[in-house]
Amino acid sequence: MKAIISDEAALAVFVGPRFAYYRNKWQLAASRNGMAWNWAAFIFGPFWMAYRRMYWQVGVYAVILCAEPVLHALFQIRMPVVLSRPLLYAMALLLGFYGNQLYRWHAESTVQRLREYHLSPELVNDSLARCGRTSWPGVAAMAVLIAVMVISLRPLAGLVA
Repeated sequence: MKAIISDEAALAVFVGPRFAYYRNKWQLAASRNGMAWNWAAFIFGPFWMAYRRMYWQVGVYAVILCAEPVLHALFQIRMPVVLSRPLLYAMALLLGFYGNQLYRWHAESTVQRLREYHLSPELVNDSLARCGRTSWPGVAAMAVLIAVMVISLRPLAGLVA
């Protein structure tokens, strides 16, 4: 027998104290094809994702961020500044518009995975609280990752003389 806990209660445990905010944003997004503005996602991007424990999404963001210097180093392809800056702005806009929806997908998939793994509702609740909520260490790790990327990729791409 699988653990039984309502979707709303499971998401509330996963999200934590800001659940009412996200529930409202998710309802708004449902009526707008998934779009509901999130200032934190727009301004802080990967730091917001790390704070919300969306680690594989941070990895995808980092790969996109690294693509230009790596392409330059491997194939001598250099993206014009005219294109590279707008790419970063476009990524910020996409996170601003769709960050709440991305977080909802992350939360729902984690709830589903934990429900399938645990038989007891108490274990599901404990796991949701541990896997969800927020993570300041994740933000610190993201800062270290970006610092390492900047230090290691700039010379690789020949961006520093």
